Amino acid sequence: MATARLLGRRVAAAAHRAPHATRKRFSTPAAAPDLPPPTSLSKAQALSSSRIVLDFVRLGVSGRRLDALAAAPEAPVADRWVQAMQVLVGAQAHTAAAFGYEASEKGIISYRHHLGLAAQGAGPDALEELKRLDKEVWEEVLLRGFALGPKPMAPEAAREFAGKVAAAAAGDLGDALAADLAAAKGDAQKASGAVMRALAAVQTELAPTIGYDGADGYVQLQVALMEHLADPAVAHATQAATHALCARAGLTPPTSPPE
Repeated sequence: MATARLLGRRVAAAAHRAPHATRKRFSTPAAAPDLPPPTSLSKAQALSSSRIVLDFVRLGVSGRRLDALAAAPEAPVADRWVQAMQVLVGAQAHTAAAFGYEASEKGIISYRHHLGLAAQGAGPDALEELKRLDKEVWEEVLLRGFALGPKPMAPEAAREFAGKVAAAAAGDLGDALAADLAAAKGDAQKASGAVMRALAAVQTELAPTIGYDGADGYVQLQVALMEHLADPAVAHATQAATHALCARAGLTPPTSPPE
């Protein structure tokens, strides 16, 4: 009995000392070394990061934010689409940071650029897997944020539509849109918003010509175009439209990181 009491006191004393020892041991950790950002992604990293983005959207807080977006359908569809893209960018930022990129616009651009380069050299099987993961992300955005399924677009239709948008962006936008872009000059944030509104207006006007009608059609159109952004003709026309609208708003157009 005395032995048990003695053992109990020793255990209690050790338990009392343990927190103090732990605090002393871990109170002044060495500073983590600053690591340079990645200059590339391996095939394994590209696949892993793509799966993580999908998990964030499907299972994490990103999906819950998309659910909240779907619960407020009274907002203009273009605004809801921008909010959905902000949710997706947030998921990509968290993923990029886990692989060493800055959790910033610059870091996300570098991550996406390296992801694209990794896909190009990944081989046919890995490339198909990356395409599947990307497709599932967009399907999740459509389903969770807008209660919609995808509506694919043929490559020829994507090229023709992107060309029409570029031509319209460089042409007569109408007094209201032209005034909105001009009024935003000198304020980068307002100018960026004006460019997005103008692009949405042009796309909305042209979307019914290829079978994408109304608010639902606008959202499905955005996802359908994403699938063809790697097409040189679509990419060039999309860039031309963005540059034309940025010029009208006095805004420096976005650029891609160097190869």
